[in-house]
Amino acid sequence: MTLNVTLEKRQQGLSIVELMIALLLGSLLVGGLVQILTSNSQAFRMAEATARTQEFGRIASEMISREARGAGYFGCNSDQMVNNLDVDPDDDDYNWDPGVGISSENSLRPAAAISGTDFIFFSGLDGGGLEISASSPPTSASTKVRSRGGANPNSFLSDGDVIAIADCQGVDIVQITNISGGGDDSEVTLVTNSGSGESPGNDFTNNTCSNTGNGGAGNNCLSNDYGIGAQIFKPYDRTYYIGTSATTGEPALMMLELSNGALQAHEMVEGVVDMQVRYGLSVDKFQAVDRWEDATAMAASDWEQIRAVRVSLLVRGGSDNVFEDPASLCYPAWTDCTSGNNYTAPEGDSHMYRAYEFTTNVRNKSN
Repeated sequence: MTLNVTLEKRQQGLSIVELMIALLLGSLLVGGLVQILTSNSQAFRMAEATARTQEFGRIASEMISREARGAGYFGCNSDQMVNNLDVDPDDDDYNWDPGVGISSENSLRPAAAISGTDFIFFSGLDGGGLEISASSPPTSASTKVRSRGGANPNSFLSDGDVIAIADCQGVDIVQITNISGGGDDSEVTLVTNSGSGESPGNDFTNNTCSNTGNGGAGNNCLSNDYGIGAQIFKPYDRTYYIGTSATTGEPALMMLELSNGALQAHEMVEGVVDMQVRYGLSVDKFQAVDRWEDATAMAASDWEQIRAVRVSLLVRGGSDNVFEDPASLCYPAWTDCTSGNNYTAPEGDSHMYRAYEFTTNVRNKSN
């Protein structure tokens, strides 16, 4: 007997129940992936914003605190500073006051500073590691210098530069009219003639030549006889303020520098949106600070009494979608916020904000 069995397998498709179950499982899987992607993206934005604000705040704090520590240095005997430049005594572009060094006096405020923010002005001498290498006759306008590290002094100096020659006898401010020597030489001669055609030029008529007892008379005498080891510096004026970045159009820490009579603005640190300054004062520089004043509350007689500076920086970093609501924090950092934060970012601004504070002794105005 023969048994023939015919088996038929037919594709019947998916039932509505099976289709709904598949869609549900797919939705759960996609939803989980979206949630993971969103969480990772938010974590990345938060980490980037934190890193940016820390970077901006740390660099800006270090930069300004270093300036404050060195402000007001005009040699070890700045009381005997003589400015030999041929300028009017009221010409601020070429006159340096050793008694100031650091200030926020309103007349010094840069025109580009954002309203409501503070600024700090610093002045002093910058060193390039150069020193006098050979004694010159007291009537000579030439000074032979070398670098302590053996480098070419031309990397620090150029024709027309205004320099300071200083030791513990005093300080002479002069303009270089010509540099003789260069290339691979480690020693060059600085010529500082008067009437050379340089602007502003030198005027030595008020100095007396030590070897003749005669004043001026074309001898180009400095006010002191500087021997081997006397140092060569460059006077500087630098003002740190909050301005608008030419690159991003956003607030940034800017620096306005006076170099040989010309003002130049530099963007130093992005993301710094505000700066507030307080000064620590004492009548006697040998005594500790006995009061603190906001930069805007300083009286004319207070600037000579500065012994320390306290700065609070408001820094913004990261993308504009870190938080759902504008950030809230205590700023300036010295504010009493026991009853709650006193600063809220502008409406619609979702960046990360942080407040940074540092206090620095102004070494050349205290002991």
